[in-house]
Amino acid sequence: MKIAVYSGNIPSTTFIENLINNLSSTGIKILLFGKKFREVKYNENVEILDTPDSGPALLFFIVKESFKSLFRNPALYSKALSKIFSSDKGIKNNLKELGMILPIINNEPDIFHIQWGKTLQKNPYLFELLSCRFALSLRGAHINYSPLNDKALAESYKMYFPLIDGFHAVSEAISKEAQKYGADSKKIKVIYSGVSNEFQNTKAPIKSDNSEIIKIISIGRYHWKKGYHYALDAMKMLIKNGIEFKYTIVAQGEVPEEILFMLDDDAELKSRVELKSGIPHDMLMKELSGSDILILPSVEEGIANVVLESMALGIPVICTDCGGMNEAITDGVEGFIVRVREPQMLAEKITELSKMKDELKEKIIFNAQNKIKEKFSNENLKKGFEDFYVSILNR
Repeated sequence: MKIAVYSGNIPSTTFIENLINNLSSTGIKILLFGKKFREVKYNENVEILDTPDSGPALLFFIVKESFKSLFRNPALYSKALSKIFSSDKGIKNNLKELGMILPIINNEPDIFHIQWGKTLQKNPYLFELLSCRFALSLRGAHINYSPLNDKALAESYKMYFPLIDGFHAVSEAISKEAQKYGADSKKIKVIYSGVSNEFQNTKAPIKSDNSEIIKIISIGRYHWKKGYHYALDAMKMLIKNGIEFKYTIVAQGEVPEEILFMLDDDAELKSRVELKSGIPHDMLMKELSGSDILILPSVEEGIANVVLESMALGIPVICTDCGGMNEAITDGVEGFIVRVREPQMLAEKITELSKMKDELKEKIIFNAQNKIKEKFSNENLKKGFEDFYVSILNR
């Protein structure tokens, strides 16, 4: 079985990298397409097809792949040129798209696994140029809110979803959203993220001594959907209630003006909050392991990987009831759930957790780690995708 994975960037997100490593370990051949931004090591079953996206490197790449395509299937090559250059996107974008499609045509995968829904709108000719089966991952923003704000994107989903042979959904919640745009429920398989064994660790519960500072952490990227300003509002309430804490936000990207304003406007809050830019994964896990509570104040998610990793590590989690988060956590059982955009509830849960008896915290940590082993293991992910691909080929 030969699976083409188009991720855009190499390396890609945590989920996609985990998918590549796990599938290739089963013997499945992975053809990885995208722009390589740094060196990354995979096993012998992964072939990286690094596609330049501009300049002389792209032109050289297109010439090389064009010779291969002319030799293999000149009629298909001519059709590809006709389809791509008939658009009005401009010569630079047309060349970029040609560089993307030619290596896929030349390598003839059994299944082309598209990782991002918006690819359908940007590259609609894929269905006419490729004779393989198509899989599409349904995740996060591309399903939950992007089509609500972009009518053209929503229409493209309705047009192209019926052409997809199989959908992978990261949660039941995402599956239901996708069905609104024409995804066939019979073709959707929910496959949860797999948490690596490196996270299967035991951590002492949060200290219940109220005189000690509570170490609170959030991890993600700077984006409105992450809800960091609601978390900062909750921190203000903790200060008002006399709770001692340190809140660390580890996030990629430029700090939004709103966050900077909130901190500059409140010296007491600023003294308790630390902003850290994206850091290497090993340092990130060290930062997480040294924390007492992970909070996820998001207004939209699929199922956040950082929550799963925290559960596996034994870090108690408080998250909002958004997306598929309640598929990972039952309130009061494996962690705590609060309503979206409710900083008062978030502050109350942090206070409650900080004062909770050790045996109750230990029970929550135990439940969370068991949930990861039973529902979010790499073994489940491997088996889920193997069955998913076989079902697509058998349609």
